Amino acid sequence: MQDDLSDEIPESVGSCRIEKKIGEGGMGSVYRGRHKTLDIPLAVKVLPKHIDLKDPEYSQRFSREARIAARLRHPNMVQVHDYGVEGSFYYLVMDYVEGPTCSEEVQRLGRLEWQQAVDITRQVADGLEYASSKGIIHRDVTPGNIIMDVDGMARITDLGLAKETSADATGLTRSGASLGTPYYMSPEQINSARDVDFRADIYSLGATLYHLVCGKVPYTGTTFEVMTKQVREPLPSPKNHVPELSDDLCDVIRKMMAKAPDNRYQSYQELREDLANLLEGKPVSASGFRDQSMVTAEVDVAVAQGQFADIASEKTQLANPPARRSNTGILIAILVVGVLIAAAIVVGLTLFGAP
Repeated sequence: MQDDLSDEIPESVGSCRIEKKIGEGGMGSVYRGRHKTLDIPLAVKVLPKHIDLKDPEYSQRFSREARIAARLRHPNMVQVHDYGVEGSFYYLVMDYVEGPTCSEEVQRLGRLEWQQAVDITRQVADGLEYASSKGIIHRDVTPGNIIMDVDGMARITDLGLAKETSADATGLTRSGASLGTPYYMSPEQINSARDVDFRADIYSLGATLYHLVCGKVPYTGTTFEVMTKQVREPLPSPKNHVPELSDDLCDVIRKMMAKAPDNRYQSYQELREDLANLLEGKPVSASGFRDQSMVTAEVDVAVAQGQFADIASEKTQLANPPARRSNTGILIAILVVGVLIAAAIVVGLTLFGAP
């Protein structure tokens, strides 16, 4: 068993025996464990001790994750059952969900059928709405943090970056800090992870839905490039990747991922109704949606392009001066001058006589 483990993880923590490593993330490794007396499988998340020694804030955030997750009891949330310290290792014990993450399913299949992706999104919206009602914002909704169990139930996990919105909550987020996974982060979360509400999770859920139905993340590039595009660039159409996707589905994704929170869905109920309508073939409220912040940007770009076109036109005129007069025009001018000279000679002879 020790070959499956890393960082000298103990063979048991609390009431669980450690069996096998099944995952790893930014806030620790996840192992399959088994309850010593109940003989049921459980998942055990362990914070490596070298990380905590490097930055004690990790253990504080790990403790917050356990405390927050223990408060959330919902069918679409992974339930936490225990938390503690074993030697120098912090650990938490949670439901063991037999099944792949959505990220693993996309890697296996290329992309999901849109009906399955929309159903998963609807379930996750249920869980996020419940968390929001308890004053919790997830802040890291990604395909990798959604697990599909054997019954097709979507389960949200990893609350390591969750934010408590209650007035007395003591957060660890520094002002101006960006926390999350860049491919799915909302523009306001990129600017400051502290200044977000449930609509940031709606944006991330929209980016997740985009990834599930397209098999591609909305924006690509370096971390800096992706974060810049999230803030400034229009959303590439999902039809660029899957032309047969319906206009209504694309409009729902666009509304979920509007740049400004005020342009997104303003409640999970509104979002869930549109997701249900998609599955039932009914009209959606997002039909024909255009991101107003991007419309303004398009106008600004059009004005700039118009000004550039005017300048370019002026430069073209300077580069192409008026054509020279034709040869016919020149001959006519010479003849006119000749006639005038001849007339002047005749007048002179009349007045002064011939020499």
